[in-house]
Amino acid sequence: MSDLELADEEISGTAKTFLSGLGNTQGYSVHADGDRMTIAFEPWSLEHEGAFAVPYLRLQFRWQGERVVLERFTISDEGEERVVELDAAHDALQAWMDYMAD
Repeated sequence: MSDLELADEEISGTAKTFLSGLGNTQGYSVHADGDRMTIAFEPWSLEHEGAFAVPYLRLQFRWQGERVVLERFTISDEGEERVVELDAAHDALQAWMDYMAD
């Protein structure tokens, strides 16, 4: 499967540039475990009043060669975790990955 075919089907980006772009943001943590990586944007790591009132985001990726592919996106708000339907938000999530990699 070519990178062009992969880009059409899955939300992905070049790992090196995506992680470099991510390094320019604040308020996240990365946990890597084998061929999986989770990035969490956690409100308690933000420096503002009322950070715990902000929902947090978790994105789970898998490594595919030199790319990372988004597999799961969850939002936790007031103890309730909701899964974001990737197909419904495909274009927006791909645009975010592309932005982070620029």
